Amino acid sequence: MNTSLRWPRASFAVAVMSVAAISLPAAWATQLELTRGPLDGLACWQLWSGHLLHFGPTHALTDLLTLLIAASVVETALGTRRTTLLYCVTPPVLSLLTLLTAPQLTTYRGASALAVMMGFAAGGVLWRDVGLRVPVVLIVALFLVKLAGDAAGAATDLSGLPTGIALAWQAHAVGALIGSVLALHLARGTAAARYGMIST
Repeated sequence: MNTSLRWPRASFAVAVMSVAAISLPAAWATQLELTRGPLDGLACWQLWSGHLLHFGPTHALTDLLTLLIAASVVETALGTRRTTLLYCVTPPVLSLLTLLTAPQLTTYRGASALAVMMGFAAGGVLWRDVGLRVPVVLIVALFLVKLAGDAAGAATDLSGLPTGIALAWQAHAVGALIGSVLALHLARGTAAARYGMIST
């Protein structure tokens, strides 16, 4: 079985767009960040664009490095075309569920929900290697402890958010939920997601 990682082209494209978004004028960024507008049928593009914006370079670097590391495993398993489809379909689901579970949230920026989703999906791929199951379980356990701390207001942000910007832990919980569904699919090694079968 071929387990060599491939360069995550679809994920790299997402990262490039996200880095480019840092230089957008503030007025443009305000129109692209995720707000509660989509719940009223307004500015529906924000369901996608909000995941490309960040609150500064440090925030972007942390999110995007995490995303690319996890995506290198997932995209190797799914192939570039399926991963591209994943990036088209999942952001609005992440956005809507985040808005619904975080009624106090007014604006959201960041690829962290995507990164968490890809991290859990990568765990599904790695689970197929018996020798990696213990590390996968430990990483998931650490994430859940951190998530519980965030939900309890412990302020365990590691992504470099500026002062005054609160961590939207609900987005991470939603990312973990969707990623877990993907992980179950990938862990079974179905024909559509067989590790080492590249579909570009």
